[in-house]
Amino acid sequence: MTRRILKSVFAVVSVVGLGLVPSCQTGGIGDPCTPEDEFNAAFSGFKVTQENIESRSFQCESRICLVNHFQGRLSCPLGQLAKQACTPGGSECTGEGEECSKAGTFAPDCTSDDTSLCGGLKGTCNKGGFCECDPDAGAAACPAGYACDGDTKQCTQYVCHKPGNCQDENGSAESNANKDCCIPGTDTPVAAQVCGQCADDGGRSGARAVYCSCRCGVAEGQEQDDNFNFCSCPDGFVCAEVRPDVGIGDPQLAGKYCVKQDDSLLAGDCTQEPSDNCKINVADAELKCGKVVGAFDSENCSGEF
Repeated sequence: MTRRILKSVFAVVSVVGLGLVPSCQTGGIGDPCTPEDEFNAAFSGFKVTQENIESRSFQCESRICLVNHFQGRLSCPLGQLAKQACTPGGSECTGEGEECSKAGTFAPDCTSDDTSLCGGLKGTCNKGGFCECDPDAGAAACPAGYACDGDTKQCTQYVCHKPGNCQDENGSAESNANKDCCIPGTDTPVAAQVCGQCADDGGRSGARAVYCSCRCGVAEGQEQDDNFNFCSCPDGFVCAEVRPDVGIGDPQLAGKYCVKQDDSLLAGDCTQEPSDNCKINVADAELKCGKVVGAFDSENCSGEF
């Protein structure tokens, strides 16, 4: 199934007020979704040892896009090595057809009375509402790997990229070979190193581990929340604890979510619903990654190459 690509990079992702989200809807559970993190050119990808719960997904009827122990970028199946940094007009790009292409910017939002996010950018807030850099500050004006653009006053990153040479999340390994990771729906290259995705036979591929879900119960040890609109899982899904309550972060994100009933990480009694001990066994996540076809770094990537 072709995944729906959200092209706007301005979608708001927030966990505030999750109880107001219409998460009782079960329509669309299991539909594909592209996590908003992938619209950040500096994002290096997800780790199979972690889960990510996006609570304001405009691609899901439930507003929950669940990344259930998945590795890499959904939009870039083979991953990539870190891209060669370059300067416009420089001679760094030597690959066939490569150009020095803009990969992303570092310009946090700010207000004239709150410049705390600007940090090393001299604490200056542009009239446009973003932290601007000082072109006269040299290398100190921006984080490592970025340079201050004198026209826009934004810290800008450039890498070598052949126009149009982007991987397709629905493409084969052969068709994606030697292509770059790009922001979904664009020709903007990703600068960071990205791990190749886990093999499908372990159950941690994008199609099996990233999809629309909904919160169906509290975490073990949490008090019941009668004000939260919990959902009931549709056929083909079970209600399993995905995120334990460890006392960090929004407690309304902890708990049970509708998970595909054939998920390879399910543990406990998941045949009865509701079940108190059906959960995702995080300890097995790395073992389920399997063989990685694509970019692999033994220090940062799980699986076998």
